[in-house]
Amino acid sequence: MMRPAAIGVAVIAAAVAPAAATAQSPDAVRMLVKGDWGAGTTAQAAITRRMCRSHAVRPADLILTTGDNFYSPDGRATRANFDRPEACLLRAGIPWRATWGNHDVGGRSTATRLASPRRWYSFARGPVRVIVLDGNNPSSRAQLRFLGTTLGRATEPVRIVSIHQPPYTAGLHAPSRTQQRLMVPLFRRHGVSLVLSGHNHAYERMVTGGITYVVTGGGGAGLYPCVRRAPGLRTCRAEHHFLEVDATGDSLRVRAVRRNGSTLEDVRVPVRASVPG
Repeated sequence: MMRPAAIGVAVIAAAVAPAAATAQSPDAVRMLVKGDWGAGTTAQAAITRRMCRSHAVRPADLILTTGDNFYSPDGRATRANFDRPEACLLRAGIPWRATWGNHDVGGRSTATRLASPRRWYSFARGPVRVIVLDGNNPSSRAQLRFLGTTLGRATEPVRIVSIHQPPYTAGLHAPSRTQQRLMVPLFRRHGVSLVLSGHNHAYERMVTGGITYVVTGGGGAGLYPCVRRAPGLRTCRAEHHFLEVDATGDSLRVRAVRRNGSTLEDVRVPVRASVPG
């Protein structure tokens, strides 16, 4: 296991130069993404206010979460962890789509308040197909059939997966070996470009097998250190943040934004095609 200080120096040196802004396009889609957020903290409120400012400058089509939406009590939304800190987003009326985290499964608020009644599902916006998976049960045969079938039938050129527990990570919680064995081959075969996760409360980016994996778990809960090596690790930073994800039919951009509005990282993600056969 690497010491946090050592890995921090290594990943900061590997950070890439900021990407240029995505040009406006008739088929452009913008998502605001955050994970591990519903803790009722001042950090959650600060990230939400920054998301509202982002939406005011350039409107978002939807909010996507990577899970752990409601920490206490038992996966339920309350005034303290949702209504009050998320007030400006709720007033803006932006549609929500959510991933189920391990802290969410004890209640129904992810279904009733975040419009995500199923543990795994898929939706499309313009050129983007998003597949939301349940990392709490990655070996489910029904879920794996759904994943393979949905990816096999997808016609959208940009394919994004969201799953709470990360298949690859440098963070405190270990990566999911089950996902690596059962899901990652499907991601590679069917042209997934970006996999979004949470669970570890940090910002991480890895590129392995041609796919970009981003852990975005800095939405408001207490932060975790970067403690392990991960394949294709580009950066790991224990900072509160959210993501702006902008996509067109042939481009995908991910910008990680700190609570003060500065850029943590801004990168272009290659849009992958399915592998024949």
